[in-house]
Amino acid sequence: MDITTVINYLKDLFATFMVLLTMISPFSGNDGVAYEATRPNELITSFAVVSDIHVETNQPEAYNNLYKLLEGIKAGQDVDAVIYTGDNVMNGQTLENIFFYSAVKAMRPAENNFVLAGNHDLGNSTGDYKTLLENYIRNNKLYLGEDVGKGYFCRVLNGCYIISLISEESSTWEFVMSEEQFTWLEGTLKEAQAADAPIFVFNHFPLNFTGGSGGRLAELLSEYGADLFVHGHYHDHPIYSSNFYNWGGINSINLTRPTEINLFDSGEGIVVEVYENEFIVRVRNFITGEWSEDLIYTYQF
Repeated sequence: MDITTVINYLKDLFATFMVLLTMISPFSGNDGVAYEATRPNELITSFAVVSDIHVETNQPEAYNNLYKLLEGIKAGQDVDAVIYTGDNVMNGQTLENIFFYSAVKAMRPAENNFVLAGNHDLGNSTGDYKTLLENYIRNNKLYLGEDVGKGYFCRVLNGCYIISLISEESSTWEFVMSEEQFTWLEGTLKEAQAADAPIFVFNHFPLNFTGGSGGRLAELLSEYGADLFVHGHYHDHPIYSSNFYNWGGINSINLTRPTEINLFDSGEGIVVEVYENEFIVRVRNFITGEWSEDLIYTYQF
């Protein structure tokens, strides 16, 4: 048995211990506030989206907020999936990832949990991108049973295409896609278009970065009629009407950081409800259980 196998075995053993620990530890004591879709009898599917959780080993308050956040999401009666749009951890460290993935696995806020990678998960311009990418792929398989391929992947959720992208360089301010990922994405978009299916695209980075692949990506998504693009990265808070915008013909949403402990109240994310001819996006504070009543957006298919 080589040293890499031994190290991975020890990581898995510790990860199992952490899952068992989180399952029996009363981290927050908050059961979450139950919520349901606007029109539950007509609902096709519903999913919650959060971003920039930034688990850090020396910030236990933020970790406790993660538990409150997951409990709040789990209280949703109609939520079929939770999508985490990257920067799940602060420094890409093994222990940070164990804390994050153990929490998601233990809480299981929805049947489906789709975890994307952001710049902090992949080195933030300074780390070993290749190793951190391999760890990201491995953690999704180990904890959640999710095969995320090379870091970009698609899931079909009740007829809706959930497309998740990844930057293929360790950069803080530039989003870069390879030709291989572009080819895969175009094939996936063609498939969704042929099925006349709703197309929801998720990425850590926004489309409006001046460098990298953002402009080309926007053109491709517009060409195939993507219905919504959701990202994080900026940490803007709270979520205002300006966080809902159109870029290159694509309806876009910029999410905030929901586990902040110093600058603002935590808990904000969105809930997307899909109906036959439209989808509705609502902003919710999953920790306090409050909706932002002035931030309800309806989009037609």
